[in-house]
Amino acid sequence: MDDGSAHPTFEDVFRTPDVAQDNFRARLFGMFSEDIVRTWASNERAPYRYLGRPTLWTAPAYFTLDFLLERRADGLRFVAEQKAELAWEGYRYLRLVAADQLDHHRGTAFTWFLDMARDPTSHVVRVGAKPVEVHGAILVWGATTAEGCASAVAVHGLADVLSLEEMLVDLRAWRDPVWRDRVDLLRRWSAGLFDALV
Repeated sequence: MDDGSAHPTFEDVFRTPDVAQDNFRARLFGMFSEDIVRTWASNERAPYRYLGRPTLWTAPAYFTLDFLLERRADGLRFVAEQKAELAWEGYRYLRLVAADQLDHHRGTAFTWFLDMARDPTSHVVRVGAKPVEVHGAILVWGATTAEGCASAVAVHGLADVLSLEEMLVDLRAWRDPVWRDRVDLLRRWSAGLFDALV
């Protein structure tokens, strides 16, 4: 959803002629970027609802992922993992354009996440101590293209690919008060810190 006004793209914010600035902004953004998903999915206009952080279990190992999202249209639930590597390796992962951009994530937690995309019963899922039935996996990326999303869905069996960039467009268009308050708070904290340094 958009209100028709122009919004800065992630390239506008994170890929500028000033590489040092871009690296700083990417690291700073990483400290609170999961708040975007939680706030967006807590707004009644979002297609998904945020239900907490899921833990995948296959004894004796377990890994906690970023989000459990419930699709509002039908109540189906999905484990979700966020990747927002905005300036890393020369901006190679800023915008999702092809499924092979996921290949450098070789850790066990991400492998289990992809297992859940192909077979939602491959690991037990709990939120807190409660077992939860899930129906697949959703990837959250910094910014995307339609082709990149379609490729990731086709290759990895994902139920959906969501974009932080598009979530921010929605939150602006909705004039979401929770998000505005959160940004105001982060702005005050940051200004207070930098004011204290000089």
